[in-house]
Amino acid sequence: MLVSAALAVVIRVVRTPLERRWGGASPCRFRRRFLAALALLSVVWLCVYKGLLWAVTDYPFYFWNELPLQPCNVVALLSIPAALLQGRAARPLRAFCFYGGIVFSLAAMALPVDGFHDIPLLSVNAIGFYGFHGLVLATAISFASWELYRPSYWDTPAVLLLLTLLGGAVHLINLLLRATVYPQASYFYTCGLEGNPVLEGLLEIIPVYFLFELPLLLLMTLFCGCITLLFQLGRRLLSARAPAL
Repeated sequence: MLVSAALAVVIRVVRTPLERRWGGASPCRFRRRFLAALALLSVVWLCVYKGLLWAVTDYPFYFWNELPLQPCNVVALLSIPAALLQGRAARPLRAFCFYGGIVFSLAAMALPVDGFHDIPLLSVNAIGFYGFHGLVLATAISFASWELYRPSYWDTPAVLLLLTLLGGAVHLINLLLRATVYPQASYFYTCGLEGNPVLEGLLEIIPVYFLFELPLLLLMTLFCGCITLLFQLGRRLLSARAPAL
């Protein structure tokens, strides 16, 4: 969280003077382009940090386990077209990147997988992992804070549908990798995650890969509702204080 807060401050400090200078009569257009550049930065950060993991650390790097197919990787990639697109087609994509970016990045930083907890703060692992997820979180929040997307409870079904479709597509890739080059493939954790009590418990109840994760959609629904409520309360609070300022 501290990483994300620091990144948010830096991003705002950089964006504000640039928007005043080049935003002109179309600040929304500038914000869309700036946000797309921020999303691209997170993708570049991911690529560089994966390369450093392979080159300079004792991290057990294996190429087929490092494809950009984890939830936060997918959100980072989709945030680029989500920022640039306009009209109705952009809204479900922005909703997914907003809610998914917040939930997935916070979950990753709060419950890091093996190799990314109890590590030195300035190690390649820590800077790469927490820096990337901090950028994903900052980008996700910026969709709403920069007024490119207004959170709504009505967007939750589209978020859940897109998440299910992406999870199903990634699961097919997992099955292909498991049948060919990487028997342990489990992107989106559709084939389980050893050591995670929640996923292990669900897999015992529903012993079918991918399908065992579907109950987590209920949890995602709750998270989307809580995030929407927080942003709506925040907007009302700012609106109430505006006249006084």
